[in-house]
Amino acid sequence: MLSEVRRGEAVLITHRGRPVARIEPCDVDGPDAEPAMAEIVRRGVAVPPRAPLDVERFLGRPVARLTKGARASEIIVAERAARD
Repeated sequence: MLSEVRRGEAVLITHRGRPVARIEPCDVDGPDAEPAMAEIVRRGVAVPPRAPLDVERFLGRPVARLTKGARASEIIVAERAARD
């Protein structure tokens, strides 16, 4: 999904066929970027970074792996069922 957003597309997230969220590209360098970030921080949707992102360190971290025989889709369905 994030690849699509990076290409400039918006992605609609649904739960059981009903829209619940939209992921859209943001213009982090545009004139409205700072007020938009301040607003999402104010609403509690995001928290400001504590330090600049160390990209090399981040990309060098090990990738999470599923245990043998586990399926991501089944884990997601179980988590959703537990919340309902």
